[in-house]
Amino acid sequence: MRRFRCTLAFSTALLLGAQAPTPLKLPLPTAEGASLQAALKGRATVRTLVGPALSLAEAGQLLWAAQGENRPGKRVVPSARAKYPLELYLLSSGATDLPAGTYHYCASGHTLTRLADGTPGTVLGAIKGMQAWIKDAPAVFVVAGEASRIGEGAPALNLTYYEAGAAAQGLLLQATALGLGAGTASGVDLGAVTQALKLPKGTQALILLPVGHVKL
Repeated sequence: MRRFRCTLAFSTALLLGAQAPTPLKLPLPTAEGASLQAALKGRATVRTLVGPALSLAEAGQLLWAAQGENRPGKRVVPSARAKYPLELYLLSSGATDLPAGTYHYCASGHTLTRLADGTPGTVLGAIKGMQAWIKDAPAVFVVAGEASRIGEGAPALNLTYYEAGAAAQGLLLQATALGLGAGTASGVDLGAVTQALKLPKGTQALILLPVGHVKL
């Protein structure tokens, strides 16, 4: 089932008229950076985000902290009955080893698949009321979810929200450990984000996490 989910990126790209994408293999996650205690102490919402854009290694470390595998078939973030309803997407403004575009993360292979062109500004900027610090960020991570993987109704949706919160906290702490600035975007039209990203049917955007370097 997890392998099938990772083919969603491939199918979405074909529906958008793009050529079959070749997944980018992300560098293996490292244990470098600040300690957990230091990351917890230093975690804070930062809205003054500037470039340069995130490198492939930085993006990979953040994605792994939110939804990566830390043992075969099991992820860093706990999931109800190991159903894994979350999907992670990345909007990048473009770095030397990570071109601008919209990407989908595959946990089982620790890869990124490019889905479409565009930057956070071009993809999110057209959404009414989108805050400047979000669309101008060098990178925006989107935590999306498909609650039906867990079950039906409010219980499944609540469990998906809980897991999304845990994934977001993992990414935010990892950003702090890497010396990056990040925050959770509030007051965002998540339905419009879901449409802008052309997410698969049944999948909806839950949390936006702008990330970049801290403006001094």
